Amino acid sequence: MTSSVTPATPVLEVRDLEVTFGSGHSAAKVLKGVSTAILRGKTLGIVGESGSGKSTLAKAIVGLNPVSAGSIAVNGKDVSRMSAAERRAMRREVQMIPQDPYSSLNPRRTIGQTLAEAIDPVRSNPRLHTDRITHWLSTIRLDPDVATRYPHEFSGGQRQRIAIARALAVEPRLIIADEITSALDLSVQAEILNLISRLRTELDLTMAFISHDLDVVHHVSDDIMVLFHGEVVELGDVDSVYGAPRHPYTRKLIDSVPGGPGFDIGERRQAAA
Repeated sequence: MTSSVTPATPVLEVRDLEVTFGSGHSAAKVLKGVSTAILRGKTLGIVGESGSGKSTLAKAIVGLNPVSAGSIAVNGKDVSRMSAAERRAMRREVQMIPQDPYSSLNPRRTIGQTLAEAIDPVRSNPRLHTDRITHWLSTIRLDPDVATRYPHEFSGGQRQRIAIARALAVEPRLIIADEITSALDLSVQAEILNLISRLRTELDLTMAFISHDLDVVHHVSDDIMVLFHGEVVELGDVDSVYGAPRHPYTRKLIDSVPGGPGFDIGERRQAAA
């Protein structure tokens, strides 16, 4: 059978998506007609304040939130129409890097065991995957010897690096990074953002990068989507949105960046030096 996926097919395409929690008088529509797409090798920054619907969208994409209306397609396939087998495969094609580096790793499993399970859930003995475990740890700039250690032995920034390696080890088509720097201090944020910037180039990543910080999104994204109360109020290439915002809410986000519109991620990078 000829594949319907072409180079122009978005890795992710969201059309008129609605997510509603509750029913009847207690129903709350959290996402209201959201539409966007991410092409292969591109990063879409999704930005908005707490409660704007960012994490709800992320969880809907990976199948953790039910969709009330609209569609989500991964590589041209509507998630809602997938068979059980296709859904299982899709879970490996779309990987999420979580916000909290302290609770996202199993404390009873070594780093090697965690990565081996990501590489092959069936044959997850680290000894079977030594070369690939070494590769992914080297990719995130950690010594391969850490494979024998446990999560409690690492700092928050190191744990977040390991969570990134775990997502990459699956070799997904799409990565969703959900507020991955918000639990880290300023200097460690810079280290993680520098890592993401490097990996985007080296691995040609396709990613949805979610943050409340428009300045962070500006520096790691090709395009930006601004969510406000569950609606898309701005969508375009990163320089256009950041340099000439059309919606007052986007301007508010820019003005709220520490130090004002002139604040630059270089300050974070200097803190990491």
